[in-house]
Amino acid sequence: MNEKPILQVKDLRTYFHSEDGMIKAVDGVSFEVFAGETLGIVGESGCGKSVTSLSVMRLLDKNGKVAGGQILFEDKDILKVPENKMMKIRGDDMAMIFQEPMTALNPVYTVGFQIVEAILLHQKVGQKEARRQAIDMLRKVGIPEPEKRVDQYPHELSGGMRQRAMIAMALCCNPKLLFADEPTTALDVTIQAQIIELILKLQEDFGMAVVIITHDLGVIAETAQRVVVMYAGKVVEHADVRTLFKSPRHPYTWGLMNAIPSIDVSKEVLYNIPGIVPDPLSFPEGCRFRTRCPLATDQCAEEEPPLEELGDSHQSACWHIDKLVEEIRVSRAGESA
Repeated sequence: MNEKPILQVKDLRTYFHSEDGMIKAVDGVSFEVFAGETLGIVGESGCGKSVTSLSVMRLLDKNGKVAGGQILFEDKDILKVPENKMMKIRGDDMAMIFQEPMTALNPVYTVGFQIVEAILLHQKVGQKEARRQAIDMLRKVGIPEPEKRVDQYPHELSGGMRQRAMIAMALCCNPKLLFADEPTTALDVTIQAQIIELILKLQEDFGMAVVIITHDLGVIAETAQRVVVMYAGKVVEHADVRTLFKSPRHPYTWGLMNAIPSIDVSKEVLYNIPGIVPDPLSFPEGCRFRTRCPLATDQCAEEEPPLEELGDSHQSACWHIDKLVEEIRVSRAGESA
């Protein structure tokens, strides 16, 4: 891993205006991405994962704004870059695979037209060469008969093929950083595995950094080197993937891991974290996870825990880490008995 990160997000705060008040979707998030690595951002729906990536890409809706913090891409503060230059950065340097290709792809244009358009916008090539590159990219992402598929519309492709076409569009200009927002959602298990394998292969071929945004810890285990766990707009834990799975240090992370289905048939009931992610218009005071946390005390309601270093680049925001460690020890001892 290179010592210098390609992307630095520092104390990012992204707010949305609504009729009911200010929504603090992302509230003080910091992380780094290094060239060539895969960073996973994990959490339930509504935790701020996608808004974080859209903030970096500067693709927020009109009622949203970055209210504070810095986003440094190759040491350049992209929040200060004019929109015409930002359009060049999107595609040339950064790209994104959106969560649902059926809505992200324009239904009235062919897949090839949309890929060709992206190539023409970012590269100094003619229409014929752009089409050749589009066909070649469709072939690279594993779409059969690319010469035929290039002239088909999104609705004529299967879900897996649409996702591959979306990946082709994102990578057609060889970006340095790729955001993959829930890239396997709504796909069957076999296709999910193929898409993950494809992203990792293309990452190796193109030498790019990848940020995978997902609620699925299984995907994180297969792909990422480091993991950021988000809850209610904040980072609650950050560690390398092996450390996180071996020694989680936040009750939320532990809950997510326990909610993963097991092949152990003796486990009759699947664990679930009680309650739901709180409404961003009325986050709890103190620790935002306390209303769902079995370890919560009065201190959790009175003071917000800071994200503290635990050693070996492991960070956690919890007042009761020692208590959690003991709970995990007892739980694992019971499982092995």
